[in-house]
Amino acid sequence: MTATETELSAPPRAAAPSLGEPPVRTVRRRNRGRSPLVPILFLLPAGLCITVFVVAPAVLSLIGSFFSIPLAGGSWGFVGFANFSRVLTDPTVQQAIGNTVFYSVITIIPSLVIGLGLALLAESVTRGRALIRTALFLPLTANLVAMAVVFDYIFAFQGGVVNQLLGIVGVGSVNWLGDTSTSLVTVALVGVWRAASFAMMIFFAGFATVPGTINEAARAEGIRGFAKLTRLTLPIMKPTVVFASVVTILGSVQVFDTINVMTEGGPQGSSETILTETWKLGFSYYDLGSASALSFLLLVVLVGIGLLQRRVLAGSAR
Repeated sequence: MTATETELSAPPRAAAPSLGEPPVRTVRRRNRGRSPLVPILFLLPAGLCITVFVVAPAVLSLIGSFFSIPLAGGSWGFVGFANFSRVLTDPTVQQAIGNTVFYSVITIIPSLVIGLGLALLAESVTRGRALIRTALFLPLTANLVAMAVVFDYIFAFQGGVVNQLLGIVGVGSVNWLGDTSTSLVTVALVGVWRAASFAMMIFFAGFATVPGTINEAARAEGIRGFAKLTRLTLPIMKPTVVFASVVTILGSVQVFDTINVMTEGGPQGSSETILTETWKLGFSYYDLGSASALSFLLLVVLVGIGLLQRRVLAGSAR
């Protein structure tokens, strides 16, 4: 029998497994040792936290908004949409809604612009880059209540740092937190200080998503500075820009700590916001039904903003 006939009569050999793919037996052995409960156990803590701190309060606020809830005990009285009608027609709530919108308008754009500028600064610096990044990130790590106390002292009418500096140049003291025309703007400055640091961190992470070939092509074409930022960098970073904008909007709409510490919503409700008014309705006026209705309306707005972000990001991914 020739060598060719021997090769033809021999049984076919099994194909050797590819070096990049594990043998089937090995994969089956690995999957056999895994329990289907392992992924569930990993997701369980997050699921419990979301259920307890997000889903359950939302459901309770929705239920409570249709009832009159006596704090001294007793049965709840069904009132239908009376709580919603009350909060939407209350002049104090309307003022709080207007203040929240105004606060958001004067904090969102400055926070994004300053955050983008700080991110560009941290990206362009070559010497001491780690120190500069840490310094720019510090406002985000500071305790907001403690910093509100510090800024309360800085903008104090008597003995405040800002008024002392104004006195050096011959300008009289300004009642920053006690005047109806300046209280909300002053608190908004603290909001910009905080939100700009967070926006800087998001933009700085977004710069890493820009391919290096884009920068090389822009350098070869002579596109630099503002033209490169607006024509190349920001369009590529559109998901990052949308995410930073939405997070900044959500933070401005939910402002509470700084206002509660620095002005308590005053004077004359000039710095009252939706969350501070909700807190007063529930824990100062003991109107839990109206507080639940107002908090649920705020939740609907926040969910709408989240859905809008998802739609914009889905459209940009196509």
